[in-house]
Amino acid sequence: MSRAPVDLIRRSDGALVEATLIDGVQPEDLVFVERDSWGRVRAQIRGKLRAGSVPRAEWPQSLHWDWSRKAAELTLLEVTGFAILCDEDWQAIMLTKTASYTARLSADKGKPLVYIDYIETASWNWPLPALGEGGRYKGVGLILIREAVKQSYREGFHGRVGLHALQQAEGLYKRCGMTPVAHDEKKQGLLYFEFSPAQAKKFMEEGGEQ
Repeated sequence: MSRAPVDLIRRSDGALVEATLIDGVQPEDLVFVERDSWGRVRAQIRGKLRAGSVPRAEWPQSLHWDWSRKAAELTLLEVTGFAILCDEDWQAIMLTKTASYTARLSADKGKPLVYIDYIETASWNWPLPALGEGGRYKGVGLILIREAVKQSYREGFHGRVGLHALQQAEGLYKRCGMTPVAHDEKKQGLLYFEFSPAQAKKFMEEGGEQ
C-alpha cells in the first residue's frame, strides 16, 4: 500500500483541504467502509428521499451499491483498489482492472487499457438539490480518474482508460474529454467511455474539470 497527499475542494467555501490518496485498498477496507460508514449514510439518504416523495428517477443511481460485496474483487491479480481519506473518513473509492478489457476506439482497438470497474464518492459529497444538500467536497472523483490515467502510464498503456458510466455521471466523463463509444447491452445498457492517449494527455495537462 502506498499513500500520497492530495487536495480536496470544500464546497462551502472553496478552500483546499489536505487528504490522502491510497493505492492498495484491501478487501477488509471495503467491508469496513460499507458496514461502518457509507451504508449508514446511504440508509439515511434513502429515508429522506422517501419522506420527501422524491421520484425514484431522481435518486442517486449508485445508492444501492454495497462495497462490501466488491471486496472479493481485490483478491484478483488484475484488480487494484484506490481510495481517498480525509477528515478520518473515506471520501471516494475506485477499483480498476488491467486485463479483462481492451480499447474500443478505432485507432487503438484491441490494445490494453486500464478499466475503471467501480468508482464512487462518499454520499455526503453528493449534491442533492431535492434534499437541499450541496455536498461536502467536490472534485473527489476526478482525483481518482487522474490516478487511473497514471496507472495506465505505469502499465505502459499510454493513458488509455475505459469505463461504463451511470447515466447521471455521463456529463462528467464528457467534460473530462473522454469519448462516448456506445451503449453496452452486456452492461445494463450503460454508455461506454474511453480515453485515447491524446485525450488522456490533454486531461492530465489541464488538471481535470473541477
